[in-house]
Amino acid sequence: MTDLPDETTRLIEDRIGEAYAGFAMVCSCLPVPIELPTGLVMGDSIVAAIQRVSEIAMDQPMPDQQCSELYGAAVLMLGAVDLYGVLQNNPFRGSRAAAALAILALVRGSLVDLAEWLGSDH
Repeated sequence: MTDLPDETTRLIEDRIGEAYAGFAMVCSCLPVPIELPTGLVMGDSIVAAIQRVSEIAMDQPMPDQQCSELYGAAVLMLGAVDLYGVLQNNPFRGSRAAAALAILALVRGSLVDLAEWLGSDH
């Protein structure tokens, strides 16, 4: 039987992967596309790609609201990945896991909003 820490850790891993896939999709549709590595992307590669997004998000030719949403999603994603690392290297704490999942839910919401804006006639 799987215990809660293992189950929760796997859920966070899945959500990080889903969020990264969302970034790859959204970033490819930006006014100035940002191509992120695709396929099996893990750990440091995710961090490097999302760090790059955070560094250039505000330079996109989009309204401030959308640029800020992209930047915010990127820095939140980096925070979630950092929390995941803390969970991996320390005794499991449910509050850390809950924080990581909450952050990833915010990231998902921002990416959905950006995808909708990119798909509209703005």
